[in-house]
Amino acid sequence: MVTIKQVAEKANVSTATVSRVINGNYPVSEKVKNKVMETIKELGYRPNSIARSLKCNKTYMVGMVVPDISNNYFMDIARGVESVISPLGYSLIFCSTDENTDKELRLLNALNDKRVDYVLLASSTQEDHKLQKFINQGMNIIMIDTSLENLQTDSVVEDNYNATYKLISYVIDQGHKRIGAVNGLLSVSTAKERYNGFCKALEDHDISLEQSYIVNGAYNRKKSYEEVKFMIQRNMNKLPTVLFAANNDMAEGAMIALKEMNLKIPDDISLVSFGDINLAELIEPRLTIISQNAVLIGQKAGELMLKKVSGNSENNITKVTIPSEIIIRNSVKSI
Repeated sequence: MVTIKQVAEKANVSTATVSRVINGNYPVSEKVKNKVMETIKELGYRPNSIARSLKCNKTYMVGMVVPDISNNYFMDIARGVESVISPLGYSLIFCSTDENTDKELRLLNALNDKRVDYVLLASSTQEDHKLQKFINQGMNIIMIDTSLENLQTDSVVEDNYNATYKLISYVIDQGHKRIGAVNGLLSVSTAKERYNGFCKALEDHDISLEQSYIVNGAYNRKKSYEEVKFMIQRNMNKLPTVLFAANNDMAEGAMIALKEMNLKIPDDISLVSFGDINLAELIEPRLTIISQNAVLIGQKAGELMLKKVSGNSENNITKVTIPSEIIIRNSVKSI
């Protein structure tokens, strides 16, 4: 088993310096910190979590609460988080709410009881006072993917509004005027921001919003399939020429519905998505998408957490916004 002394000798620093880097209880220069961290990874050193917990009054456990544990997007965020916090001995507890706000609150209570050092939360609720209660009790929360305007806590989010605006503007530039949307839960900030960007793009390009083309996919593949199929059936005489799916699961549901209704992408209906579908390289046509860097979101959340626990950051609330880029493929027909 690798010891802290071996790490110190390899990095050419004192054991006290290695301890300071691991525990984050005293300032260490970035150069020395990076050298120690590289040595820890190289040697595979694992701190004794029980001893550290007793000494530092920390559990070295981090809770991650997401709406859907089966969605690769959230799994990639978790990978990004772990790549940053695991070398320092933190363990990640992964929890899924299934978009259920009551379950979310129960999970937060359970994590509070376990005295986790931090919670990384992709929330399904818009009731900020319910989450503020946990913060007031001393729970450290970083919002990931979602945000609440009045919640006094840090966040790492995507630029949902502007990315969607740019994607819909591109679609309009290709000649599309009958444009539909498969929305997520509009009670969730991500869905609301994406739909607002969608509506603003239509408004700025003098395109009318056709309510019969707008469906609630609830961030769920099956729900999206059902709603898109029903939307097609009621609009057979005048179909939308393009659909925007507000996440990858709903894009897959829409694709299944279109196939079942014998409609081809993009010949009959074009399709674009916020985020890529699973195994995208195996599906033709390849979707035009807003690319999400989920691993980077996780890494930024992990880095922000470590800064907070080490005391190396200011006490003010930090919001990190990850930019997204549009990847043009062949799922949009030029009209």
